[in-house]
Amino acid sequence: MNTTFVAKVEAIVGPTLSRLGFVLDDSYTGFDEGGRELSIAYFRNAECKLQIYQWAREGETNCMIGLLDAPNEFGLLSKTKRWQFLTRFVRRPDLPLDELAEQARLELESFADPLEWVNDRIQRYYEVALAGMKAKYGNASDESA
Repeated sequence: MNTTFVAKVEAIVGPTLSRLGFVLDDSYTGFDEGGRELSIAYFRNAECKLQIYQWAREGETNCMIGLLDAPNEFGLLSKTKRWQFLTRFVRRPDLPLDELAEQARLELESFADPLEWVNDRIQRYYEVALAGMKAKYGNASDESA
């Protein structure tokens, strides 16, 4: 377990996760199939799971949501497609893709630490993402996890 990454996630995002009923479920530290470093902290509450990850590919730190039956595996490389970005179910402004990308970059850069950006996204998009996941995949029960 990459205790440094998990400890940092819990220090920065932990209070938000706690308010939403999340507890640490599992973690992974190692490498992806291409040999790039990958750290993931998995959290669960009574309704769903979140994974917060740091991936050496493009220096990416982000978060994905899955229902309780989503396997604890890296969502971007998962063949199950049971993990989605929190913004997957958010209505996007009608702007050209390059403008949307620029807005996203500026938003991320406005935070001192990428985990602060992840925390903000959880606070802003969790409820919409959870509703979207339930509508798309149904209500997974805890027994199916």
